[in-house]
Amino acid sequence: MGFVWHVALRYFRSTRADAHIRVLSSLTAGGLAVGTAALVLALAALSGFQNHLLADLSRHTPALQLELAGSGAGGAGDATEEAVALVAWAAATHGVSAVQELLYARGWLAVGASVEQVEVLGFEKAPPVWIPVENRAARGLIVPMAVAQKLGLAVGETVRVFSPRPGLTPLGPRPRTRTLPVAGIYRSDRADYEELPVLLPLEEAATLFAGGDRRLDVTLEPEAEPEQVAGFLRETVDPADATVIGWREANRALLFVLRLEKSLVFSAVVLIVAVAAFALLASLSLVLSSKRSEVGALAAMGAPPARLQRIFLALGALLSVGGAGLGGALGAGVAAFLDRFRVISLPPDVYIVEYVPFLVRGSDVLIVVASTVVFTGAASLLSARKASRLDPVEAMRSART
Repeated sequence: MGFVWHVALRYFRSTRADAHIRVLSSLTAGGLAVGTAALVLALAALSGFQNHLLADLSRHTPALQLELAGSGAGGAGDATEEAVALVAWAAATHGVSAVQELLYARGWLAVGASVEQVEVLGFEKAPPVWIPVENRAARGLIVPMAVAQKLGLAVGETVRVFSPRPGLTPLGPRPRTRTLPVAGIYRSDRADYEELPVLLPLEEAATLFAGGDRRLDVTLEPEAEPEQVAGFLRETVDPADATVIGWREANRALLFVLRLEKSLVFSAVVLIVAVAAFALLASLSLVLSSKRSEVGALAAMGAPPARLQRIFLALGALLSVGGAGLGGALGAGVAAFLDRFRVISLPPDVYIVEYVPFLVRGSDVLIVVASTVVFTGAASLLSARKASRLDPVEAMRSART
């Protein structure tokens, strides 16, 4: 063991006469451990919620879509011809298992005097995989449970579908409408306030909503990476023909908010570590005041200022690294325990999960521990520079007086 670490360990252990210093050092290391553990727990809880939310988004959001450039302008024939060519090309792309054309629009469902405004989704082959429909062989009107309850619908009953696009008749412009039977009702496990689409075969939807938003829904193989397939399509598809939209682009605003939320939580909780760093500075200053005569004696015997500075840097490292390491391990262990046994429960009718999830990421723990060491290292450097500038004669004279 070198001279620097030998003296640093001696100051770290202290003596019975310096019991108050030992208590203060223990409290300082404990404060660092508590702050680090709190920060790890906060980030683990936030990561757990965000992980559940992102998993829910990936299940209920289209993984990859191509928005046709001519959609929404009323050119149904041109858009369909373009879609046929793009479907054949996209289906041959590596990692793609199926491609179908979809049409997004808004309309109304009417049963008697009851009218409900809905989002309409026309599908070409089968309901998209991200819509939780049990009977995917159904080829009629498929209504979400919330709309069916409002209108009092059941499977087999008929409902009128209205389009905002008028049609010309001998009596003048009239709303386009179809009377269709309900082929199925589906229920979603997502929040009740979310507007779920009414599903309709594409040929019916195209007749009613010719100016709707046409897209190609791309179903990927299980082992395919959405970002890689999306990148390949962006490189090969002419932007004048279609725009590639991945699930991350579709939820870009939400993902930005999640990243911002994590940054704000980290910034708020890191203040605990900053307070602990000030406590470390006070502790090292007290050690220097108590050991002033000893430090002066070491300087008088020839210890250079750089070595005296390293002694207090090593003492600060013992306190900071020990406290940060203990806190990181404690926070990660508690988070794993709380997640494993689902200790903190939540009302399932309010939240998307029944308990508070915790997800410990190694990168988060590393960032927390590194931030703690940086804060406390700065505090240790201040005390170490003060020790290196200590005049040995004045230090030994103050000890005698």
